[in-house]
Amino acid sequence: MIDENSRNARSNEAQLILDLQQRIARKLSDLNYVDGESKGEIIHHLAEVAVLGHKLFEISIPLLLSPLENSLQLGEVAVDIQHDLWEMKEAIHDIEPHLVRLVNFLNT
Repeated sequence: MIDENSRNARSNEAQLILDLQQRIARKLSDLNYVDGESKGEIIHHLAEVAVLGHKLFEISIPLLLSPLENSLQLGEVAVDIQHDLWEMKEAIHDIEPHLVRLVNFLNT
């Protein structure tokens, strides 16, 4: 069962990703970057990595460093960190070829 705090955290994370995607899309449009598939992948994955990195910095790592009640809580934090790092790794892998295309576009 998902508790209310988890549901709110996921909702906030999703909203942060959506907001950041809009800002990235505007920037790419301002740069006249029109490579549709590449642009969409950059927008999606860059926002995801940024928000997950922010979550690690603001929430997960401070929780890991705080005094926790028991090893079960520490294990839950460690699993959350592991999951976020895996998601970031996948997103970075997926975005790499599209960032190369963007860099090539910007250097022409």
